[in-house]
Amino acid sequence: MSGRGRRRTLLHWLAATFAGVVLSACIIVNPPPAPTPTPIPTPTPTRQTAIDVVRIVEGGDPAIVGQTVRAVLDLDEESYSDRGRWQWERSNDGLTGWINVPGARLTDSSLFTPGSNDEEKYLRASVPFLDSDDVASIGVSPIIGPVETAAIDTSTVDFRFGNDPVVVTRAVRAFITLSSSQYSDAGRWRWDRSDNGLRGWVDVTDYDAYDPSIYTAGSADKGKYLRASIVYLDSDDNHRRGLSQTIGPVIAVDTVTGVAEFHQGSNPPRVGTEIRVRISLPGDQFSNVSIWKWERSEDGLRNWEDITNYDSGNSSRHTPSGDDDGHYLRASALYDDSDDERKRALTPTIGPIVR
Repeated sequence: MSGRGRRRTLLHWLAATFAGVVLSACIIVNPPPAPTPTPIPTPTPTRQTAIDVVRIVEGGDPAIVGQTVRAVLDLDEESYSDRGRWQWERSNDGLTGWINVPGARLTDSSLFTPGSNDEEKYLRASVPFLDSDDVASIGVSPIIGPVETAAIDTSTVDFRFGNDPVVVTRAVRAFITLSSSQYSDAGRWRWDRSDNGLRGWVDVTDYDAYDPSIYTAGSADKGKYLRASIVYLDSDDNHRRGLSQTIGPVIAVDTVTGVAEFHQGSNPPRVGTEIRVRISLPGDQFSNVSIWKWERSEDGLRNWEDITNYDSGNSSRHTPSGDDDGHYLRASALYDDSDDERKRALTPTIGPIVR
């Protein structure tokens, strides 16, 4: 081999050696990343199923399209905690294929109103909770169904008062026009609201109301339309849904003071002593007086509670009870003034009530 060839070989050897040293240094300075550890899943606490702690308290015997069903956790409040949101499910046969269904109220998920998609299907509800031993459990309701459709009857529901016209803060009352021998097993009244009185009806029922046949329009109802319905058995034992006429739009009226007064039993108001109120205008300056609305307040300034006896034969009279002791009272009524405008007459506030 010539000298030039030997020099070329030597240069190649030196270059290779240098590259190896550099590569080794890089490996030492930048070691390969450590392998990613396999994640260990956190065990999800299992919940035991409890089948005797939930019951259907209304609307499930049978379930009817348009009639609300309500589930409750039938346990003492001290025996559970951390109750979650209710989940409603639907099945074709009530045995398998349960799927979650929307439609429960956001404010109270224990309520569900079957729709046309639920007809001939089966329903159940479940709710998670912790029992008194902090054991995670799921309460499952009895299965109800199949869901039926009730024929709608538009001639059996009317209004006793409050619909002429409907006024904000005033009560409207619906009733079944049939005689007691012509129907039975009436369910809970349902109230709906619509922007135009034709479509887009929204359930606005107060499901905790003492008397669900009564609905008091609020500020959110102003300019809207209302209707009421109820499911019952007719004389042939067929389920029907009585549906009222549409009423509205809901209006607000001016409040007038100085035209209504207490004229008996109000100085001072006493528990057990009847109080009477009246419109103090001359008879030719008002007409068409509505039912008087009685309200109670702890301080006479705010948080007025409606305590009207809507079954009273004479709403202009109120006898304070022990619940009224120490509270303040006021009363109001709608009337037409001499210009045929609807107004609200409001009395002065009286109280506190004494024994």
